[in-house]
Amino acid sequence: MTETDSRRRILLTQEAARLMVEEGIKDFGAAKRKAGRHLGGSPRAVKDLPTNREIQEEVELRLRMYRHTPDDRAMVRRLRETALDAMRFLAEFRPRLVGSVLAGTATEHSDVNLHLFAHTAEDVEIFLHDAGIPFERASRRHQVGSGDPVDYPAIGLVVDGIRIAGTIFPPEGLRQAPRSPTNGKPVERAKAAQVEALLADSDPEPLVPGTGSGP
Repeated sequence: MTETDSRRRILLTQEAARLMVEEGIKDFGAAKRKAGRHLGGSPRAVKDLPTNREIQEEVELRLRMYRHTPDDRAMVRRLRETALDAMRFLAEFRPRLVGSVLAGTATEHSDVNLHLFAHTAEDVEIFLHDAGIPFERASRRHQVGSGDPVDYPAIGLVVDGIRIAGTIFPPEGLRQAPRSPTNGKPVERAKAAQVEALLADSDPEPLVPGTGSGP
């Protein structure tokens, strides 16, 4: 890789991370493509593109440098409180919290991501329908173990302005978490009791009026 290619890779990494943090782009591929359009030109080969892990590390760096304020911590706490409420409501589907809300790297664009476990997606949909909860059907692609990525059914709903995204796995999916798109390792999952512990360990911090982070 030439010095020019190396410099472009760094700029692509930084711009893709900025787009994910500031514009809420959640897909690494989409962030890379948009970053490429912003910077112009094209990489000489796929290997010249930044990896998902490089972009995620830059995202976390940006969050530590620019967004680790009392107001941001209060926002993460609110997302975790909403996640816990949703997990208690969906308790029969043995929910697990995953993603940026669990990791503490969520932004105002982040969804609360849950893994649910049921014999069929209809079990979850009927539960929500009977409770009078509006929801949308969707699908999410995950790789479990060494197999190929698979599309799993998912649901989306909104609670107090916060979007809940739940991927529905079969009951045996509890035994093995899907792989992270950034490092290939099984994603971290947390039970409701673990989320409760996270909230107990953090002191509530009021949102600063006028920042736009409130409900």
